[in-house]
Amino acid sequence: MSQLDKQIQAIKEIYREIDKSKSRIQPVIVGKFALTVYTQGMYPANIISFLFPDLKLLTKVLKNLGYQQMGDFWTRDDIVVEISKKFELIPTGTFNQIEVDGFIINVISLEDLLIDMMNECIAGDDTVCELIKTLIRSYRKTIDFHYIFQNIKSKKAVIKFKEYKRLIN
Repeated sequence: MSQLDKQIQAIKEIYREIDKSKSRIQPVIVGKFALTVYTQGMYPANIISFLFPDLKLLTKVLKNLGYQQMGDFWTRDDIVVEISKKFELIPTGTFNQIEVDGFIINVISLEDLLIDMMNECIAGDDTVCELIKTLIRSYRKTIDFHYIFQNIKSKKAVIKFKEYKRLIN
């Protein structure tokens, strides 16, 4: 079983446990693992990052499943889980539901992921800039640039997005 398959199994297991608690919401995958999802595994992440407002429940689920806390991370065998605290995404962010083996998983929207990545790009991370171009090229017909321009906070980021959009068109 590949590392990605193991990570997906872990996500499904965590979702099932949260379901059992009768929670009306499920965690949302954010960060580099969301990039892994949108690139269909081409850019693997070694950490699964979840955004979930009920930290107490998620912590309990991870403990019950045998994960050990190490600082901000939870580990079990070769699976590493991070609990994201980017709560500002909850009221404003959008999320997609992706079906994996008949199982629905919540993932941060591509637009919000691109906005987050652009912050790293304009800070000087050329690799992230190239990944953004790749994602824009791959999803150009479905990306909601209006949403991106409405929600981006940095003028530098707006300029960079417009530049990348022109390159792709």
